[in-house]
Amino acid sequence: MILAVLLGVSIVFGYFAVTNIKIDNTYGTMLPKDSQPKKDYELLKKSFGGNESLLIFAIQDKDLYSYDHFIAWYELGERIKSYSFIDSVISEASLFQLVKDTTEEKFGFEKIIKSRPKDQTEIDSLKQVIRSNPFYNNLIFNKETDASLMMVFVSEEIMSDMKTANVLFEIEDIAKEYESKLGTVHISGMPHIRVAVGAKLKGELGLFIGLSIFMTSLLLFIFFRSIKIVLICLIVVMFGVTWSLGSIGAFDFRLSILMVLIPPLIIVISIPNCIFLINKFHQEIISHGNKAKALSRVIQKIGNATFMTNLTTALGFSTFIFTNSERLTEFGIIASINILAVFLLSITILPIILSYSAIPKPKHLKHLEKQWLRMTVQKLEYLSLYKRKYVFIVTTVLVIIAGIGITMIKATGNITGDLPKKDPITQDLKFIEKHFGGSIPFDIVIDTKEPNSFYKRFDEMESVQEYMADLGYFSKSLSTADAIKLLNMAYSDNNPDKYNIPSLQKMAKINKYLSNSTEGTMGGGGMLDSTRTLTRISTQIIDTGSYEIKAIVDTIYPVVYEMLNPDQAFLKMKYEQLEGKSGSEKSAILQEIYKKVPAIEVKMVKKLDVFDETELAAKQDEASFNANLKEVINEYEWGIKITGTAVVASNGTQYLVANLLISLSIAIVLIGMLMAGLFRSWRMVVASLVPNFIPLLFTAGIMGYTGIPIKPSTLLVFSIAFGISVDDTIHFLAKFRQEMKLHRHDLRRCILVALRETGISMIYTSIVLFFGFLMFTFSEFGGTKALGMLVSLTLFIAMFANLVILPSMLLRMEKKITSKALREPLLQFYNEEEDIELDDLEVEHISDNIVEVEPSSTETEKEA
Repeated sequence: MILAVLLGVSIVFGYFAVTNIKIDNTYGTMLPKDSQPKKDYELLKKSFGGNESLLIFAIQDKDLYSYDHFIAWYELGERIKSYSFIDSVISEASLFQLVKDTTEEKFGFEKIIKSRPKDQTEIDSLKQVIRSNPFYNNLIFNKETDASLMMVFVSEEIMSDMKTANVLFEIEDIAKEYESKLGTVHISGMPHIRVAVGAKLKGELGLFIGLSIFMTSLLLFIFFRSIKIVLICLIVVMFGVTWSLGSIGAFDFRLSILMVLIPPLIIVISIPNCIFLINKFHQEIISHGNKAKALSRVIQKIGNATFMTNLTTALGFSTFIFTNSERLTEFGIIASINILAVFLLSITILPIILSYSAIPKPKHLKHLEKQWLRMTVQKLEYLSLYKRKYVFIVTTVLVIIAGIGITMIKATGNITGDLPKKDPITQDLKFIEKHFGGSIPFDIVIDTKEPNSFYKRFDEMESVQEYMADLGYFSKSLSTADAIKLLNMAYSDNNPDKYNIPSLQKMAKINKYLSNSTEGTMGGGGMLDSTRTLTRISTQIIDTGSYEIKAIVDTIYPVVYEMLNPDQAFLKMKYEQLEGKSGSEKSAILQEIYKKVPAIEVKMVKKLDVFDETELAAKQDEASFNANLKEVINEYEWGIKITGTAVVASNGTQYLVANLLISLSIAIVLIGMLMAGLFRSWRMVVASLVPNFIPLLFTAGIMGYTGIPIKPSTLLVFSIAFGISVDDTIHFLAKFRQEMKLHRHDLRRCILVALRETGISMIYTSIVLFFGFLMFTFSEFGGTKALGMLVSLTLFIAMFANLVILPSMLLRMEKKITSKALREPLLQFYNEEEDIELDDLEVEHISDNIVEVEPSSTETEKEA
């Protein structure tokens, strides 16, 4: 019945795994919805559409304007345009220019190339027009390096689902067809990065599951020399993987770079469960040969300890639920639920199948008597019993060395930081950065606070763009200042020398044409929102680390603010001087303000609804005047928000790192409280936690010495390793406590028995976990590789810590723990004292000796 229920649940989860798994290929999802960076990013997308729909093809061809090459570039653009989900294509073979219609006195867009060029002469004339346009220089082409871009704007709707987004691979394959003429076609842009990384995630999910199953199966066979045991464990594993994938689909969560770790994580957690249960089963068979009795003891004795190990691991992952990050919360929910589900599967499937199986043959029990295992355990016993001083000295020295290494750790995390340097995504991104300056969207959203007031500070916006260009981090930026320069050039019959900000007199003439033009001519390309209050400076930044981007943002923010608001410091200083002033003194200060910033006087006249400056002066001593002036000054101030994919990804990484540290701290506290509930002694809590801290310190030290940075993928090492390594501690201490109940005054014997019974299982599970997590090193993502290597190393060190340092600490605290550690725990492990041999019981007929106690009997008689 139990197997039928589990099979039914697995079928349901299997259905969700097959039909409802979606890939998460977006950035910024690690941020809480109510965080300011997330709000700023949503404002950008709502107002301007964002830059995540821009797919880029880049080439470097000095002969681009030869007939064959230019026609190839032209045909590629035309073929891409034929797809329904492509909004537009812009390249040197598909460009527009603004033209002046003198008849209707308006501006309009005109194709530079109206049809397929017929000969080389036509292409030469087109080159003269295109390459002389300053607007497109360093935006579409780089005249100095002969690099050229094709910008393909992809419908955002298609990007929301990986199944439909994969059609982008078709377009990319088409581009590759032209490499024989155009040279290498480099592909980049957020659509490409998203689908390429999504495809890698999906591929690695299958790779990790396959490698984990293969490696754990191989190790199980080496340990137990039994195909049957391997198959039984694989049944538990397959149920666990199905449930983990199905639960992701059932909760309608997406498969992110974190979520893809869960199925292989479930594999390497379920196998240790099986090993502890099977080893105990084999020990019991050797002891008495009764299969039913052996299975009963397995469930009662190892079941509680296994539940506790899975509970502590689940607690470690459940802390992610409280991070206020959507993706981290989802990861915490799925991980903690499935880790507990693995216990349920292990404790039911394995004993049930074993109950139907024959008793293990002697050759299958020999693994418990392997010479190398016995020798290893004996060596560990010797160190704990006779070389404790050296154990503590060596540990202290290594901790100090690790502490020095920890001070060398650096934090980072960028969009392609987890990809190898030779990966095509990284290489293509670097090509674009080399020739055009930047590749990851970066925006400054400007709130002018008044419709159509953006034109009042074109010079200031141009200064900001020049400042950013000089920094060397950014590609060519675009703003409404570029739009007015383009309009000025169009008004001057597309004379490239007129690509500049026009005078006020010429601006009036341009505005006349502009008022007759179609909506969108000014600020085309998403430079203005629908209210014409918000504008932006849009650029791309180099793909650098998250903390480097934060430093760049922190540096440029005050500079950009001051450039866009050159009068704010003066206005705020003068406003403070007005405090307590009246009459001529106040009038003098106000005249200074009005003279330097005439717009303030104009706004005050309008706000106070007076006729002219004379009436305004008459109201200057009214009680509400200063408050109104402050409002006008604030309205005159342009607000800025720095956002974009680069910034939101940077903030997401910083948030994730901070929350992973918090989650690890919470996990340590929770597991410490659980230990306190089990042993009711703070010394036992210390003894159980210290051996699990030391491996974390070692790993952090190695990260510092080897230059492995702190980032989301590597920081996850500590939460995973701590949650799993404490499992061995619980198994050891559970057996130690049982022995202490029986042999209260012989601590050494209790430790030896605990080491001999749990030591073999701990070595087995540590080897399985070591090689299981080592499978992650086959990943294409550098962070996942580091995760696998570091977790494997941490768990291997944790094995020695639990088998050497933990017993040494218990012996060190011998006199202090023998009484307190034996108080009844909040959660009772199965007690060895109550393990009665049923075959040895004798039934005594005592019915003749029963005395019926009358109601009137005395208390003494009742007691007797």
